[in-house]
Amino acid sequence: MFDSPLISGDVLREVIAKAPRNLDNLDAELLFIDRNYIFHYLEGNRHVYKSLTPDVLRSAFANEPTDTNWLPKSVIRHGSSVLGNWVVCFLTQQHYELQVNEEQLHIPLPSFVFMGIGSSYFLWAVKKNQFEPNLILYHAPLPNVMADGRICWGNVCPTFVSLSNVESAWSKFIGSTFNQDYTQGKSRKYKNNIIEQLRILNRKSKASSRCRYPVSDLVPIRDRLTVAQAVKAVIKKVECSQ
Repeated sequence: MFDSPLISGDVLREVIAKAPRNLDNLDAELLFIDRNYIFHYLEGNRHVYKSLTPDVLRSAFANEPTDTNWLPKSVIRHGSSVLGNWVVCFLTQQHYELQVNEEQLHIPLPSFVFMGIGSSYFLWAVKKNQFEPNLILYHAPLPNVMADGRICWGNVCPTFVSLSNVESAWSKFIGSTFNQDYTQGKSRKYKNNIIEQLRILNRKSKASSRCRYPVSDLVPIRDRLTVAQAVKAVIKKVECSQ
């Protein structure tokens, strides 16, 4: 719906007309056609259509001022795609309060790579507490995370990712109630159910605040996948699925 006194009725009528338009009142138009960009304008009385690449469009708008505002401290990379924004965060190892079914667990967890693109979110574990793009990824030792790292939100409705809400999305996930879904293949010792490992860590952390997650128990993602490779693959896979 348009609501602007600066745009005349003639212009509005042409804007809502079926494309391509006559350009009686418009200077030009940019058409988005199956990931192709067509620039339509008048040259005298002749209608001209030019195919533009993303790089050309990016250069055309390069002089427009942009400001990300203050970035959340966990953000290590962000960008945009045909689905909108994508953001990658690095969360260092720490203790969390987890609700797993009816149990309240206080446990240490390893460092995580948390990624959002569109309305999809992914989570992987790493063994190091300092970020590097070539870190090997491991299955997150938590229920409700699929084999490829995609988070299963259940009845929780995640928001579309942005720099301003990615940390609240993480808080919503880690503060949610976990169940028995996707508990297998995330622990070398407890192959059938990662919750068994979490229960043991809950007891150990009550005995000692210095308790840390045993990273030797983490299970690697296939083919020793790195952070950089996973981020690239997720962007490609999610975009191709649209």
